[in-house]
Amino acid sequence: MRILRLLVALVILSEGAKVKGASRLRRVKAKVGHHHEALLFNKHLKSHKTQDMGAMSTEIVHKTAYWGSIRVGTPPQEFKVIFDTGSGNLILPTTACKSEGCARHKKYNPHESATSSEVSNENGEGSTEITFGTGSITGDFYEDKFCIADSLCSKVRFIGSVEQSAVPFSATPFDGILGLGFKDLSMGHDFNILDDMYQTGSLPAGLFSVFLTEDGSSEITFGGYRPELLASEVVWAPVTRESYWQVAVSDITFNNVETGLCGTGCQVAVDTGTSMLAGPSALVNSLQAKVAPEADCSNYDRLPNIGFKIGNKILNLKPEDYMDRDESGCSFSLMPLDVPPPRGPLFIFGDPFLRRFVTIYDKSGPSVGFAVSKQNALDEFEAAKIIVTSGGAEEFQRRKPLETHVGLSPMPVGLSAGYMTEEEGAAEEPRSGKEPFGPKAETSKSFSDSDWLKKIKSEPARTHTFAESPSSLSGDAVKERSETSVNEWAQKMKALLDGDFVQRSSSAGSSSKGTQLVSIKLHKV
Repeated sequence: MRILRLLVALVILSEGAKVKGASRLRRVKAKVGHHHEALLFNKHLKSHKTQDMGAMSTEIVHKTAYWGSIRVGTPPQEFKVIFDTGSGNLILPTTACKSEGCARHKKYNPHESATSSEVSNENGEGSTEITFGTGSITGDFYEDKFCIADSLCSKVRFIGSVEQSAVPFSATPFDGILGLGFKDLSMGHDFNILDDMYQTGSLPAGLFSVFLTEDGSSEITFGGYRPELLASEVVWAPVTRESYWQVAVSDITFNNVETGLCGTGCQVAVDTGTSMLAGPSALVNSLQAKVAPEADCSNYDRLPNIGFKIGNKILNLKPEDYMDRDESGCSFSLMPLDVPPPRGPLFIFGDPFLRRFVTIYDKSGPSVGFAVSKQNALDEFEAAKIIVTSGGAEEFQRRKPLETHVGLSPMPVGLSAGYMTEEEGAAEEPRSGKEPFGPKAETSKSFSDSDWLKKIKSEPARTHTFAESPSSLSGDAVKERSETSVNEWAQKMKALLDGDFVQRSSSAGSSSKGTQLVSIKLHKV
């Protein structure tokens, strides 16, 4: 009898182990994919001179970034992610990850989500290994409910990492990566978040835009852009290859004079997931030789604006954008980076470019729009020096009207954001997931207390402006609308907002009725 009981107990334990191990067994049987993210977490060699040792190079892994919150699962689990136009997958650490690179992060628990399921892609792969410029992860494939806001939800497939390298992930204060690139960068069908949102109608108007600053007022907006953040017309360029958000540049200019460095043309990828400026090594070396910056900064005030010609427009970067300047001296900040064909060779425009220009991403084109960012009291005279009209090629025209909106019915949904850092203790400790969706009061500046909103409150009522269509951008493209005063809009926002996330209804001028304009405020901490 005792032996019989023992056998029954062993059978029960064995069946329980089978149930618990079935999930992992399926992973073992599924194929493992391999993927490389060429643009994320790259190292930068910063050259400088010393008095006794001559030229030296310091290896830096660029860590600055802007991030915000998303929710995954039912009930929702909240995560901080970087919004990255240079990659195409959602990557989150899971509770199965015990490595150092996951230790300080909030982890996705598939067993606590009623809508979670394990999936494989069309190649029969159920997991993958991903290498980056620095570091790597190993993860399994899941499908679950995904929300940026209550009205921006869809069912998506993503990577739940079971292992993450200590470098760089143990130093990142965000939990994961939200890729906003094209499906060519994704793990397979239904793994591209942007495609899923666009095809299901969850991405309003097929547009999103990015506005970055140093002062804590950065934001990413889904459904269009806020024209009050633009100091110029929008310059549109068609996407030349649907992988990165990649556009053609006909030449590089110095103080608006063409250099011929691009020969038959250059390619540029606009990358919100990196802090660097980078380009093909041969071109970067030629640029540095022509700029000829002195290590002691003695010629800093005489350095040229470096421009990139798109159609008949030149987008200029000032020396402060492409030079690193501190107490140790000056150095050229463009990083040599050779992205191999077929995606490369190309330039990578990260944070320094994105702080100079508001960038608008149109999935329906596809195309990318550029406008001078209105910050630091920039006036029209200064903005006209940053985007310059040149003779020659005609400007690219988008095929559909430009959609811009002013919000009439904002609702509060908070998100938090900031810069990556390697400082000890700078990253937040893992969160329990029980906190309300939104920023913590001690680390986030309330949108309703923003300086620009206080200023608007004190000003007399005035009407807002809308950009109508790219075909009229160079003349009377922006015309006045009297439906909503900025003062009235500001008062509504002041009364309703207590966070950094704004959801607004579209107004006249949109080709799609009922469109929502959703802005996520990103702060520097």
